[in-house]
Amino acid sequence: DHPRWRRPCVNVGVHVGPWFCKFTNEMTRRGRSWRHRRRKGQQRADGARVASLMSRDDSIQLMRWLKKNGFQDTHLLLADFPDTGRGVMATRSLKAGDCIVSLPENLLITTTTVVDSYLGHYIKNWKPHLTPKQVLSLYLIAERSRRQDSFWFPYIQTLPASYTTPSYFSTVEVNTLPPAVQEATLQHRRVLQDSYKSLRTSLHTLEPLFPDWRTVFTFKAYRWAWSTVYTRSVYKRGPGWEFLDPSDPDVYAMAPLLDMLNHSPSVETDTDFNMNSRCYEVTTLTSFRKYGQVFINYDAHDNARLLMEYGFVIPHNPHSVVTFKIDDIVDCLDVDKNSPNNKNLLQKKMDLLSQQNLTRDLSCSMEGLSWRLQTALQVLCMDHSGISDWRSTLGQTPDNPAHWPEVQLVAQRLLNKRLEQHKPLITVAEEVLDPRSSLISVFILLLLRENLHILEHSLKELEMHNGDKLEK
Repeated sequence: DHPRWRRPCVNVGVHVGPWFCKFTNEMTRRGRSWRHRRRKGQQRADGARVASLMSRDDSIQLMRWLKKNGFQDTHLLLADFPDTGRGVMATRSLKAGDCIVSLPENLLITTTTVVDSYLGHYIKNWKPHLTPKQVLSLYLIAERSRRQDSFWFPYIQTLPASYTTPSYFSTVEVNTLPPAVQEATLQHRRVLQDSYKSLRTSLHTLEPLFPDWRTVFTFKAYRWAWSTVYTRSVYKRGPGWEFLDPSDPDVYAMAPLLDMLNHSPSVETDTDFNMNSRCYEVTTLTSFRKYGQVFINYDAHDNARLLMEYGFVIPHNPHSVVTFKIDDIVDCLDVDKNSPNNKNLLQKKMDLLSQQNLTRDLSCSMEGLSWRLQTALQVLCMDHSGISDWRSTLGQTPDNPAHWPEVQLVAQRLLNKRLEQHKPLITVAEEVLDPRSSLISVFILLLLRENLHILEHSLKELEMHNGDKLEK
């Protein structure tokens, strides 16, 4: 899934007053040269408003270290932006097709890096076999503990000290999440705990290298390292070592500087390892202005997934959805589910949906009900004759609406029921979460309010088109 907000376009009414006329008259009177110099000065001022991080020692050391080890400057600067925090600024205009980052292979941390290091012998003999994520996590902990003695120190010291991913959520924060996101959060935490429990059985073998291994390789340190790999790694296929657990693919690489590029769904990038140059390259397919932030695209993820995998959400995310389970729809059907005939018919419908892979990814968004949700609703509202000829039934035209009114009624019931469940969640969250002291709380509240907006909008759209055929 590795590389990995587009705000909706709106027309904004601008009041044109006397100040504007005075300003345009002065611009015209001063001439082209003056306007050109003014634009240049404004660009510099815009850049100055962004607090550059290059004055920080760790940022300076990182860039010097990168260049010393083969990285060629591509007119990028580490900077702090008011809307996203730390990111990367363009010091010149970038156009589509420009390679914005070309990171030499020797500056990537992969399983090969670890196997070729002082940990290699121990990794090969670890029981049970380690996964690639465990290998990279172990190495990050080991290298962080070595401080300035580590080759990777200039990179590691720029990494966050903690994250806003599920393993860092408080119990109060977990309890305010929507049920599906809460379930994913708990699963995320179980995977982390099981990973550490498995790895811990052979940690004592590292005592020759780390006499204080008990205080170095703690769960807290592992949570940090595992979260670093989980949120910041890029895709690079490894050799697939025979001594590693094959259940987890060897496709992870830590990429200094590249992992500081923030995500935007409105940009396009091409990211891959160039076998000829032996560099990991990022090519932008979107233009960026001078002194603007440079983004990459982590993929078309909704906010729930962004929060789970990367620890942030984006206002007005065009990919955001509210998801439903197939059982949520079944619960909204107005039938006697204990009747033998209805039970048999419902089982046929469920079998059909399973065969067509339509029991998951059922959702609504700001565009309304997804095609998958609409289709599942249609199938579950069919009678015996409809199921017998389900392909024709699904292909009905507006002139032959048949069961469309029932489909819409069940859809409205489904959305209303979710709204009844969701509104109390927001009320509780607003009472117990403190967005002034916790960024995680900010993200959870944004997610909850966005879901409410999607549900209300989808219901309104459905009611507006009541009696019409749902969009296919």
